[in-house]
Amino acid sequence: MHRASPVAPAPTRVSAPRVSDQVVEEEAPISGRAALRMWPARFDMLMVGFWALLATTLGRGLAPALPGSTAGIGELILGVEKLAAFSSQFLVVMGSATCVRLLLATLECRSQLFRPVAIVVCAAALPVIISASSRHLAPAWLITLVGLSTALGFASVLPALRALHSRAAGLVLFGVTCGSLVSAAGRIIALYASHHVQAPLFSLARGIATGGLLLDAMSVALVAFWLSRRFRFAMLLVALLAAIAGLFAWAGIQAEEAQGWRLVAGRALSALTAHPDPFIGSGVRYFVEVFAILLGAVTLWFRWPSGVGAALAFGLLARVSGDVPLCGLMLMLAALSAVRASLEPIRPSETLPEPSGRRASLEVVPATR
Repeated sequence: MHRASPVAPAPTRVSAPRVSDQVVEEEAPISGRAALRMWPARFDMLMVGFWALLATTLGRGLAPALPGSTAGIGELILGVEKLAAFSSQFLVVMGSATCVRLLLATLECRSQLFRPVAIVVCAAALPVIISASSRHLAPAWLITLVGLSTALGFASVLPALRALHSRAAGLVLFGVTCGSLVSAAGRIIALYASHHVQAPLFSLARGIATGGLLLDAMSVALVAFWLSRRFRFAMLLVALLAAIAGLFAWAGIQAEEAQGWRLVAGRALSALTAHPDPFIGSGVRYFVEVFAILLGAVTLWFRWPSGVGAALAFGLLARVSGDVPLCGLMLMLAALSAVRASLEPIRPSETLPEPSGRRASLEVVPATR
């Protein structure tokens, strides 16, 4: 054999690419990284969720309950009304901007149904929600808002169910969307029966409202089950939240013959619950209402899986009141957050170990093994 020439270039050794590099390149393409930059930050979602909780408790609950409850609280009533109005307006502005950002980020979804429905719903529903913040809308516009928000909810269910880490958000979103549609149908029938004084038709509306409440309770129970499996002592936290909800439900039942905070709690819960009254006691409805708000306040803070906590929180706050503009906005936020959670990439460092410096030996595996 001839010896290598001293002036000849030394042969270069080409190393094989590592497994982790291949995974990262396949996981985050150019369009995927651009979509990740458009996603709202966690602080933005927490801010929208905080003002959603504040607008729900103050605007829909406490503000209608304080007038006439006791004497000498005129300044408190005025302050609560101003804070409720500001929180509602702030939620409309921030929620609409967050909807647009979530829409742009979730257009990478492979579902052919989701993209056209999401674009049409956001383009049509957001102007209706923004206009509702300055004047009262006609019932036809509220019915249109119910149809638009539930359409986005149903279109977002399948993409959320396809990913394992967002499946809980998809199931809760399906229950909340069905409950919103059923409850809105019950209110429309009840309104028609009240105008035409038809008692049998009003009973039918109460039966439909009962079905909506059952769907609502199933969604809340599913979120409680999901929360109880997050960490070690989560079951105790769920039990504590249920005890607090039971205390407020008891205060709401005793509101007719009570004074002080129990009277205010009862009137606030009566304002929060949807009408017409279903064929279920008021105590159960009050418990579901308070338990849903408490669960939404807790699940909003969960960081992983990303987007699931926000989807569950907004879904619990929207629930069966899709004809309320703010609730319709929160249902849209829940739907888009669920799709965002399904698009969240799984980091290879959490599933594949980092290869060591020593190259692993190859093993020939028989076909029958």
